Amino acid sequence: MGRTTNVRPGRQALCSAKRKWTEFQRDVCSHARALRLLFTCSRDWAVMGVTILADGLYPFISIHLSALLLEALYKKRPPEEMIFLALSGAGAALVVSLIRHLAAKYKNTLWWSLRFRLEEPLMEKAMGMDYELMEDEEVLKLRSGQEEYRRHGGSAFEIFIWQFELFLTACMKLVFALVTLRTLPSLFPSGMLATAAALITAGLFLINRAGRRAGEREYQIWQENADSERLHSFIMSEVILNSEAGKDIRLFHQQDMLLDYGEQTCESGRRIYQKIARLQMGQGFLQSLWAAALGVIAYLATGIQACGGVIAPGSIVRYAGGIRQTVQALTDLLASWRYLHNYRERMDEFFAYLDLPERKKKGTIPVPKRRDGRFLIEFKNVSFRYPGTDAWVLQNLNLRFEIGERVALVGPNGSGKTTFVKLLCRLYDPTEGTILMNDVDIRKYRYNEYMRLFSVVFQDFQVFSLKMGEYIAGSSDVDTKKALDAAERAGLSPLLARMPQGPDTMIGRDFSEEGFVISGGEAQKLAMARAIYKDAPFVILDEPTAALDPVAENEIYTHFHEVIGRGTALFISHRLSACRFAREILVFEKGRLVQRGSHQELCRTQGLYRRMWEAQARYYQNGLETGG
Repeated sequence: MGRTTNVRPGRQALCSAKRKWTEFQRDVCSHARALRLLFTCSRDWAVMGVTILADGLYPFISIHLSALLLEALYKKRPPEEMIFLALSGAGAALVVSLIRHLAAKYKNTLWWSLRFRLEEPLMEKAMGMDYELMEDEEVLKLRSGQEEYRRHGGSAFEIFIWQFELFLTACMKLVFALVTLRTLPSLFPSGMLATAAALITAGLFLINRAGRRAGEREYQIWQENADSERLHSFIMSEVILNSEAGKDIRLFHQQDMLLDYGEQTCESGRRIYQKIARLQMGQGFLQSLWAAALGVIAYLATGIQACGGVIAPGSIVRYAGGIRQTVQALTDLLASWRYLHNYRERMDEFFAYLDLPERKKKGTIPVPKRRDGRFLIEFKNVSFRYPGTDAWVLQNLNLRFEIGERVALVGPNGSGKTTFVKLLCRLYDPTEGTILMNDVDIRKYRYNEYMRLFSVVFQDFQVFSLKMGEYIAGSSDVDTKKALDAAERAGLSPLLARMPQGPDTMIGRDFSEEGFVISGGEAQKLAMARAIYKDAPFVILDEPTAALDPVAENEIYTHFHEVIGRGTALFISHRLSACRFAREILVFEKGRLVQRGSHQELCRTQGLYRRMWEAQARYYQNGLETGG
C-alpha cells in the first residue's frame, strides 16, 4: 500500500508534465502556422524585426548614458567630455526613436491591409466549402465566433501578432539586460545570487500560474456568453438597422420589445466586461507589485555595494536598471506567452474553420457534351434526412425524367420539394439511394461541371447590391447583349427603360446614391434573368411567379418556351393553374412521390392533386359568386 501511494504522486507529476509538453508543442505548431500565414499575406511584415530590435534597445540607451554621466561626474571629468557623452546619448536615442516611429507607422499601414487580407481565406473557405457545411450549426458557430472576437478586442490573428511582437521584444530586452549585467555575478556572494534567482523564479512561476488561470477563466466567460453576444449582433445588424425589418417593427409596435432585448444584451455585455476587467486588473496589479518590489531590492543591493566601495557609483544605475529590465523582460515574456497560449483556442478555431474537410465526394468523370442536349435523370430508392436530424425529408423516391421536358413539382409545405431540388443540384447527397445521370452516379462526375448543368431560382433568392448587368451575368465580365436579352425575356424591359445607366445602374442604394430601388416582383424577374443568362440545360424555378402580379404571371407562362429555351424547366408552384403548362406533374406528400401525370390525368384521378385543384378552384368560384 505504502509503495502504491508513493508511486501515484510521481505518476501524476509525469502525466502533468506530459500534458504541459503536449500543450507546448500545440502552441508552437499553431504559432508557426500563424507566422506562415502572416508572411503569405505580406513579406513586408519583416519590418516587425526592426521595431523589435529598436524597442528592445531603447531603454538601455538611457541606462548606459545615465551610468556614464554619473561616473564622469563622480570622477570630475572635463565638461567637454560630459557634453560629448550627453550629445552622443541623445543622438543615439533620437536615431532609435526615429527608427521606431517610421517602422511603427509602416507597420500600422500593414495592419489595415492585413485586416482585409485575413478576410480572404475566410471568404474563399465560405464560398468553396460544401453547401451542407454552410447550414451546419457547429460551422456557423466557428464563423460567427471569429466575427465576435473581432468586434471585442480583435480577431485571433490580430491578438497573435500583437502578443508575438511583445514576446520577441521581451526576448530582445532580456538579451540586452543580460549583456548589461554580465559582470554582476563577480560582485555579489554566490549565496545571495542563488537566493535572488530562486525568489525571481518562484515569483515568475506563481504569477504565470495565476495569469494562466485568469486567461482560462476569461476564455470560459466568452464561451458562456457567446450566444447572447451573437443575439446582440443579430438584433443590431439584421433587425434594428435593417430597412426591410423597419416596416414590421413599426407596424407591429415591436420597438419596446427590441429595446428590452437591447438593454438585456447591453447589460449582459457590461457584466462580461466587468468580470474580464477584474481578472486583468488583478493580474496586472500582481505583476506591477512584484516588479516594483524587485526594483526596490535591486537598488538597495547595488547601493549597499556602492557604499562599500565594491562598485562605482555609475554602476548603481547600470546594474539596477539592468536588473529592473531583466525582471520586466521576464514578466513580459511569460505574460505574452501566456496570452499566446490562452488565445490559442481562438487561433485553433480560426484554423479549424479553414481546415473543415470536404464531405462531398468529387468525381473525375467529365460531364458528357451532348449535341442534342438530352440527359436522363433517375432517382433510385433515394431517401434523405438533414445532418444531425432523425426525421426523413424524402423517403424511397423512385423516378426518372429527361432534360428537355417541362416538369412541375407540387405538394403541401414541407413535403420535400425544395429538398428534392437540392439533391438534384448536389447541394446535398442522398442519405440512402443513388441519383443517376445517363446511368452514371452523379457523384462520379466532376462536381463543377455537373453544377454548370443547372440554373436555379430558389424561393429565398438573394439580390445583391451590384450593377444590374453584373448581377444578371454573375460576373464582372458582362456580355451586355446577352444580359439585355435575358432581361427582356424575363420581362424587365420596362425597368431597364427607367434605369438611368441601363445595365450599369446599381441595384439598391447601399453603395450608390444613384442606385435604383426595385420592387419584389422586379427582384424575382432579375433572379429569373440571371437563370436565363446562364443558359444551362436544366432550369429550376422555385415559386417563380410568387411575387408577380397576375398579368406578369400570365405573360411568363404564356411565353414560357421563349423564356426557358430548349432546356428542361422544373418548377415548384403552389398555384396549380401554372401546372397546366407542364408536360408532367410530380406530386409530393410527406417526403414521398404520391402521384405523377399531366394536369388532365391528375384531375381525372382521385388523389391529393385533385383535392388541391378543387380547393383552389372553389376559392375562385366562391369569390366570383360573392362578387356577383
